[in-house]
Amino acid sequence: MWYILILFIILWALSYQYLLNKDILKIKNIDNKKDHLMSYIPIYGFIYVKKLEYYKKLPDSGNYNYLISFQMIIKRIGVSALISLGITLVIIPLGLITYLQSQNNHLRMLVLYFVIILVILLNQGLTVDFAKNRGYEGTKYGLIGLIPIISFIIIHKTCPQTRSYDEGRKLIDVFKPKNVLTRLLIQGQVALMAVIVIVPVVYIFGMAFSDLRSNIPSAIWPKNPNLNSFKRLFTETKFTTWYKNTIIIAVINMVAGTVIITGAAYVFARFSFKGKKAGLLSILVLQAFPSFMGLLAMYVLFWKFGLLGKPTALTILYIGGSIPGNLWLIKGFLDQIPRDLDESAEIDGASKLKIFTKIILPLSIPILTFVAVSMFMGPWMDYMLPGYLLNHPPKGAGPEYDIQQQWTLAVGIFNFINDQNNLDYSAFAAASLIVGMPIAILYMAFQKYLIEGIMAGATKG
Repeated sequence: MWYILILFIILWALSYQYLLNKDILKIKNIDNKKDHLMSYIPIYGFIYVKKLEYYKKLPDSGNYNYLISFQMIIKRIGVSALISLGITLVIIPLGLITYLQSQNNHLRMLVLYFVIILVILLNQGLTVDFAKNRGYEGTKYGLIGLIPIISFIIIHKTCPQTRSYDEGRKLIDVFKPKNVLTRLLIQGQVALMAVIVIVPVVYIFGMAFSDLRSNIPSAIWPKNPNLNSFKRLFTETKFTTWYKNTIIIAVINMVAGTVIITGAAYVFARFSFKGKKAGLLSILVLQAFPSFMGLLAMYVLFWKFGLLGKPTALTILYIGGSIPGNLWLIKGFLDQIPRDLDESAEIDGASKLKIFTKIILPLSIPILTFVAVSMFMGPWMDYMLPGYLLNHPPKGAGPEYDIQQQWTLAVGIFNFINDQNNLDYSAFAAASLIVGMPIAILYMAFQKYLIEGIMAGATKG
């Protein structure tokens, strides 16, 4: 704690001196880089600046009384304290990370990955700036920037100058301290996020190929990668059955849920009836309550109706739970579609159903895609409901009935790390990859519609 306090006081004193020297140089009307750099030197910098001659005589020059006035001193103390605090908050984490990475090999590797990614991104950003200064922009030059060092030579040889020197065209303009520092701060944040996101993903890949059952791998990537965990997943477990159960639930949830919610949203958006406002408010209130609050009631209902242990019965809960939020989302989108289209179609003799199918649905593709994808993804991520309602044999099941055949992926995969008798971390990672890859591809394929749906459906109707 004392070290931090001493560091803060030293930085505070240096910042105060810098601000004072800056005011003195301003009085003497000196704008020389050398003199400004000399003013940074502790103690001597103040003496050096004080001895400098006036560059140009100003009114009341030589009068330093206002520099030591109460108002200026308080202002300078406050500003220098903020500067010192900011620098201290940056130095302490960096110092702590430097110390820890010297004691921990894994942290040392993370720091190394961060530096490598930062250098690559910094090179890419500066290359893009160099190409832009020459009058060239586009994805092509961003990809060229991923080539270390040589990227500047490629841009210099393949991109002739299209602008005058006054607009900036030389490579040295790109490497100005201000531009490099700005790029360093921006790319540093991106590199940090890349390490936070990429390293766990690489670790999961490494775990999947490490073939460890009861131990967690200590290295990010195994020395002898193999496919044993994938083979074990398909031969020794009911992974394919879990996958089939989950995809059936997801498809039913997506199709039935989207149709029901879209129809209800259309009614609330286009029709006027008694209780409409109260119904919307009730649905909005229901959205505020999480689904796990009704677990006991769900269990009793499933038990009374004989639905325990039946995977497809979960679609009732998934669809019912997704109605409040998605109904408001689709309604907000439909409210933006002009009613003039409906009126014009009615004049031409179109029925309400035809207006809905021929006009409303084609214009609602972005929001419907977003809702359909989100409802399809729901069962893949949920563990609570299937883990609670599918761990019971269905009515009439015999004593030799295998309860695992009614599980979903979330329940089955979690069993690899939750059951002490069936620990298999590599199989867990392998299953996660198999489940995660289609999900990632699905989101990438519908990225355009998902973004449009989120932005359009989130507006107030």
